[in-house]
Amino acid sequence: MSGSRSWSLATPVVLQVVVLSFVALGAGCSDEPDPPAVTVADSAGVQIVTSNGAGWAAEEAWRLELDLEVGDTEGPNAFGRLADVAPRRAGGFWVIDAQERRVRGYDEAGAEVLAFGRPGEGPGEFRSVGRLGERSDGGISVGGRMPVELYRFDASGAPLGAERVPPAHYRELPSGDVADRPPLGPSLGEWGFAADGTAFVQAVTIEAPVDEILRTDVVLRPADAERPAVRFASWEAPAMRGGPGGEVPMLQPDASWSPLSDGGLWLTSGDAYDVRRYDAAGALRAVVRRSAPRLPVTPEIREAYLTSFEGETDNPGTLAMLERAVFPDSLPATTGLWASEADGHLWVGVLDPDLAWRVEGPNALDVFDSVGGYVGRLPIPDGLRPTRITADYVYGVWLDELEVPRARRYRIVRR
Repeated sequence: MSGSRSWSLATPVVLQVVVLSFVALGAGCSDEPDPPAVTVADSAGVQIVTSNGAGWAAEEAWRLELDLEVGDTEGPNAFGRLADVAPRRAGGFWVIDAQERRVRGYDEAGAEVLAFGRPGEGPGEFRSVGRLGERSDGGISVGGRMPVELYRFDASGAPLGAERVPPAHYRELPSGDVADRPPLGPSLGEWGFAADGTAFVQAVTIEAPVDEILRTDVVLRPADAERPAVRFASWEAPAMRGGPGGEVPMLQPDASWSPLSDGGLWLTSGDAYDVRRYDAAGALRAVVRRSAPRLPVTPEIREAYLTSFEGETDNPGTLAMLERAVFPDSLPATTGLWASEADGHLWVGVLDPDLAWRVEGPNALDVFDSVGGYVGRLPIPDGLRPTRITADYVYGVWLDELEVPRARRYRIVRR
């Protein structure tokens, strides 16, 4: 849904590059060395890491092995619409069913051990649900999308209260021609939770003037007992042009982010292959980049992407949308981001033209080690939408050929 944007972020200056490592050519070859695998530069205290490596060889490639699955077409483990699958400290995982507005916990054997929540506006009820996080005290926090609220529960599922994040934290008017518009509350919120349950939210405000629909996004950490509210980034992005019947942008770059327990986060804009590390105060501290060319959106890519909607073309609204589809000149540089805090790895979602296309999300993951070195590319299993990645597992929502949702956990098998 995103197009051009104006970021309220620090911009790196020209850098003096320091080579950390390089591979010399063997005897009998050119005297010029290969490009270094990783270079590091510093700009006003911001560490810039650029990875030039090609990644693992085929025989060294990691793979994902299905480890745990819960879900069925009917019965007690049938889900309506899965919004999140998250690690459970005691083993197994948590899931949120957005249709039932219910939280369920499953153990290592896939047995349900706890369930709570229902639609409503009273204690223990949800007006809407998005993602969840398990706090260090064993309690659960759940982010509501519309309206944007944060619900808290203890370890037994008993409600501890809910709070609306004040609209004033969502939008600060940017400079330019949109500055005269009055501040508005968010239309919806996309929540994220660090490994310790610290809550973050991407607040989205959608406006519909006559000539275009605009989207304003702000990533922030709401205030809690431990930390004050912090705003990390904001941007303006046109969602559609010409009103509801206008162009429908496809394969547009959009921001992705991953929260951290220290109160900071990683963030990438989607229109450049760089991942930025912010500290708990919202200051830029590091940038990880990969030297990867932007891939053109060819007619073959457009056709393959539109074909991925075939299962939804019985919907007249989807057909009308596809008829108004417009594409950028190149693919987004990134389309997803996850940080596994235990080992410091970064997992960057990408669109690989050599793999099967999907309607939503990346079809592969680029892996970076704790110092920003590129490790390799890992294909995502067909039908899987990753929701969390830890040092050992990938969690996500998997849809079968009938679009029936299941919660899955995959073990990361390293070679």
